[in-house]
Amino acid sequence: MRSSPALEALFPKVRQGVLAATLTQPGKWWYLSELAQFLHTTPSSLQRELKALAASGILERRREGARTYFKAETRSPLFPELRGLFEKTAGLLPALQQALHPLRDGIACAFVYGSVARRQETALSDVDLVVVGTVGLAELAPALRKAEARLGREVSVTNYSPGELRAKAEAKDHFLSAVLERHKQFVSGSQRDLDAIVGKSRRPKA
Repeated sequence: MRSSPALEALFPKVRQGVLAATLTQPGKWWYLSELAQFLHTTPSSLQRELKALAASGILERRREGARTYFKAETRSPLFPELRGLFEKTAGLLPALQQALHPLRDGIACAFVYGSVARRQETALSDVDLVVVGTVGLAELAPALRKAEARLGREVSVTNYSPGELRAKAEAKDHFLSAVLERHKQFVSGSQRDLDAIVGKSRRPKA
């Protein structure tokens, strides 16, 4: 998991990893050895943190036979604030921003849409990403594979040149119209940049 100076000042390294994994994928139940493998550590190094976080109500715990599973306790009043903190530091958008940074000169804007942007994703949800610019899929694919490995999620990318995006928007392409009208989280650029390419202002629908 990606760390940051802010997280390093607030949380010990192991706790950072546990919270980043669980809070940014709140629908996923993690088995101890699976979480340890994802964080590149040993199960024994996680046991104390998981026990403490479950006891404090930040994580939810369940047993199935000999196995114990953990996930974010989404009913906790702390969950929205904690999730927001980790999304801004170790979470999805920073990981995508880091992956796309070497290609930034060829990217006019990039944004996440779909269930992740609406915060309605499940443990199995892909990350739906649109990248607009002169950069192509051949360049994007290897960069996004790194983000997938870090996030533990598949990134499904749709790539347009600025001219192609504008033409499809003017033709009222069904898929693109639905994407443009709904919630987005920008990885690169902003709504203003997207509006300038499309040629008209669009407000996200609820």
